[in-house]
Amino acid sequence: MPRLFTFGCSFTKYTWPTWADLLGLEFDEFENWGVSGGGNVCTANRVIECIIKNNVNADDIVVVQWSTHLRHDYHTFEYLKDGPDKEAGWKTKGSIFNYLNVKKHDKTWLKNFFDEQSYVMHTLNAIHSTQLALESTGCNWVMTSLADIASLGSDISVDPGYNESSTKQGLWDLYPTFLPYKDKIWNDKFKWVDPIGPHCWKNLEDMYWWLDAGDTEKWCDPHPSLNLSIDWLYNKLKPALDLDNNNLTIEQKQWVVECKKLKEKFTGLDDFGEIVSRTLPNYIKSYKGY
Repeated sequence: MPRLFTFGCSFTKYTWPTWADLLGLEFDEFENWGVSGGGNVCTANRVIECIIKNNVNADDIVVVQWSTHLRHDYHTFEYLKDGPDKEAGWKTKGSIFNYLNVKKHDKTWLKNFFDEQSYVMHTLNAIHSTQLALESTGCNWVMTSLADIASLGSDISVDPGYNESSTKQGLWDLYPTFLPYKDKIWNDKFKWVDPIGPHCWKNLEDMYWWLDAGDTEKWCDPHPSLNLSIDWLYNKLKPALDLDNNNLTIEQKQWVVECKKLKEKFTGLDDFGEIVSRTLPNYIKSYKGY
């Protein structure tokens, strides 16, 4: 039986089960290395760490989901003395420009440290180096993304303050100097699966809408609902991995039924996430790696 390892941001590991957790139910050995808010530097580092620690080999399956280029990741092995990110591990808060990072990445920080073209370069280098590393293991691997990487986030249609895009231009038009990467990263040799976000955002009525304390109106969570995660998993990912995609497993069906009941009962994101974490059998959210 192969082992399954998955990587990505909150589109891989979130408040409720994602495609990764659903697929993991079909494996005896499964590790979800996703980190909410994680950027592509974080993801690439975690893939390498996992390969080394687990001796990933030809019997294994690996799925890597990339986020956007506008994220800044850093890591500490020691607890910091103060601040919201004092715990050891990867510090990941999504886009530099989202509401969570207003104080950390202020105008002075942006002026001194942020160059968008360089961040695009970091993403492209992270992707291709990860591809080469996975190829060296002989494992069955595929890649996907939050949104189309070449769109630089301009195809993100559900964005409640996360600010994952800064342009309407595509990657190759805006930065033609990176064209040599195009055929190296996207070619017939490497498998890419359609981005998760755009596939699901076509069905807004099936997304989760929240009304948290203090909200005056419901808002659409950009992360796929359980049903939409299943749709992408069975129609896009499993065929790419040559896995059986005919029927949901008994546990997957149980999760669907239970999440439907809980969503009808809870209107707030945090309340829903907390009860889901305690209720669903075999749903593991522990942090993996350094």
